[in-house]
Amino acid sequence: MNRKKLVGLERTHTRTCRIMLIPAFILCFAFVIIPLIDVVRYSFTDWDGIQPQMAFVGFENYRNLPQMEGFKDMLVATFTFAIGMTVITILVSFITALALDKKGRGRMPRNLVRALWFIPSLLSGTVVGILWHIMYNYHNGVVNTVLKTVGLKSVNWLETYVVTNIAIIVAAAWVQIGMCIIIFMAGLQGISADIYEAATIDGATDRQQLWSITVPMMAPSITINVITTTIGAFKAYELPYFISKGMPGYTTLLLTGRISFYAFKAGKYGYGSALAVILVLIIALFSLLELLILRKREDIYG
Repeated sequence: MNRKKLVGLERTHTRTCRIMLIPAFILCFAFVIIPLIDVVRYSFTDWDGIQPQMAFVGFENYRNLPQMEGFKDMLVATFTFAIGMTVITILVSFITALALDKKGRGRMPRNLVRALWFIPSLLSGTVVGILWHIMYNYHNGVVNTVLKTVGLKSVNWLETYVVTNIAIIVAAAWVQIGMCIIIFMAGLQGISADIYEAATIDGATDRQQLWSITVPMMAPSITINVITTTIGAFKAYELPYFISKGMPGYTTLLLTGRISFYAFKAGKYGYGSALAVILVLIIALFSLLELLILRKREDIYG
């Protein structure tokens, strides 16, 4: 009798979960799947985004993408931004989370530091972009003022090759780090203290415990942060644009900026849609590759 009741409760629970997923599925279908299908459909046309008439052009838009002015520079800038932002964000947030989780006299004030790191995550990309654009100002920006205070020369952060890419990556990482710290903190607090005590008794040093216990057991948190940060970096538009406007040349203009230009300014919605499809494929392939590699680590250490 008890077993029958348990089976009944499990079925009721499963049915309830499925019912509660229906609204999310409807929203996802209406605002993600259908628009994505439309973008793919428009990418095979010459639609200008306004007129109801559109002519089918096949793969013409895709064939013309490599001939786009600055296409190679924008592609390199997009990958550089995504990879650089992900690496810096994960490293800094992981180190900060370890410092916040540290026990003893050297422990940092957890709530204060966590709040300070998380505040940038609450700001919009436009606000952060304008803020850092002002801070990077060559003549009176905060960054160059600090450099001159310590006896260093001012740097033209907004119009120098490579330097501008680094400046944008740092600003973007500043926004994302707070959220990653929260996820890493949750992962660290899920590791039992008994494991560290047993390792200490066996003579393991702090460094050995870090690489043999902490990092392997943080694999799920690392997977979540790496994938979400990478996807966010590839989709970024407002922050990089408002910092550098794509200068110098096209070296900091991301693919998202060009998609916006062709779809909403140049009247080439079909061309912009083709570029958007390429970006979606890049994000999907990159995320899938990361997922396969990181999930394999989870299986090893799980």
